[in-house]
Amino acid sequence: MRVKISFTRDNNSGNTIPLHHQKLIFDSLSAILKSIGEDRHQLNFSSLKGTSKIHNGFMKFLSSKITLIVSSSNETLVTKLVDHIFSNEKLTIGRMNLVPKNRDVIPDPEFTTQMRYLCISPLVLLSPAKDTKQVAEQVDPQSSNFSDILFNLTLDTMEKSGIPESVVSTYSEFDIQADAEYLQKMTGQNKKYIRTYRTSDGKNISGYLLPFTLHAHPDVHKFVWQNGMGALTHEGYGMLDLVK
Repeated sequence: MRVKISFTRDNNSGNTIPLHHQKLIFDSLSAILKSIGEDRHQLNFSSLKGTSKIHNGFMKFLSSKITLIVSSSNETLVTKLVDHIFSNEKLTIGRMNLVPKNRDVIPDPEFTTQMRYLCISPLVLLSPAKDTKQVAEQVDPQSSNFSDILFNLTLDTMEKSGIPESVVSTYSEFDIQADAEYLQKMTGQNKKYIRTYRTSDGKNISGYLLPFTLHAHPDVHKFVWQNGMGALTHEGYGMLDLVK
């Protein structure tokens, strides 16, 4: 289940937030999930979106409208979380107080074996808890290693979510093809599509923002659509959207 929440920023609070603000959202949503007795590891969420400008590593919102997308294969969790946000009348992220105005359930697309995605929050390949030495390493998105890492992460996460190993083992078809034209364009303009982010406990990680095509079983597409892809999805990394 995926829900888009539209907020109005309280003008009496701040209008600036760090460009890399997943940790701030994570802190606020984790506190809510703890209070309602839900598992924070089952939630994925986007970055904050709104009309803004970036300066010295900060986003300054120029309008009062801000949106956030939350998602999980656990519909009860999403429903309880969103209900709590609206009953509380505000969500505090950093120094901003966001007043919830609307909620829109985003219907699942038709899942096929080949779909094109873009990242609406950074995609992380390596977790500090498991890959202490290579965690900040940058992997070429056009390499087979990039696809292999995400393949192993995705199937491992699916199995840990409760999907039987006998079922997960049938999802051997998996290949990611990064958008070569996009990568060349970004490189030519001297812009980054790989940046350093921080986990909730302050450790550096590499995150990717890029479009790609995923070849996989429709069930795998449904899983990553609802739960995110890669490592640290519960900290708001790896949320995907379809390329329109």
